[in-house]
Amino acid sequence: MYIIGLTGSSGSGKTTAANILKDLGAYIIDCDKISRSITEPNMPAYRDIIAVFGERILRSDGALDRRALGDIVFSDAELLKKLENITHTAIKKEIGLCLEKAEKTGVRLVIIDAPLLIEAGLDRLCDSVWLICANPAIRLVRIIKRDNISASSALKRFENQTDPEKLKKFADVVIDTSHMDIEDMKKKIIELKEKIL
Repeated sequence: MYIIGLTGSSGSGKTTAANILKDLGAYIIDCDKISRSITEPNMPAYRDIIAVFGERILRSDGALDRRALGDIVFSDAELLKKLENITHTAIKKEIGLCLEKAEKTGVRLVIIDAPLLIEAGLDRLCDSVWLICANPAIRLVRIIKRDNISASSALKRFENQTDPEKLKKFADVVIDTSHMDIEDMKKKIIELKEKIL
């Protein structure tokens, strides 16, 4: 079983890369999905988050208001760190269970799709790390369009994310999507996958 850690900042094209790999038969461990599931009402991480942030980050139905929580943590690095400490422990546990399942079912290629792969130490579980990156101006346009948010909200996200240049030293493969369309990405990813398997 070969494990690729896939990471990249908002708007880089990481999700598109993960979808291409999924279409090529890879088993995807989506850390964003895991993060959402562990923060559902009555899950341990949910209770820990409320203990730190209070009920102001809840919707009327009791679920987390992710946008409200995002607005808080993306403008306060210390609070962002507290949130990450709560979620990373639970996410690592879930990833371990997913890897066990993949191994038992004979999966050949696993992708750990994680925006904070390196920061959370998940790169240590991987055989190689792929960094998806793009020019900041292009990323900004993509995020504004994708998430329907203001430029200032998008820039706040950038401030709280590790500079992709710093992440490059941890990466075995760097794919710059600044001037790639989906077909270009697909071609590059197929080429890389064929080298591995």
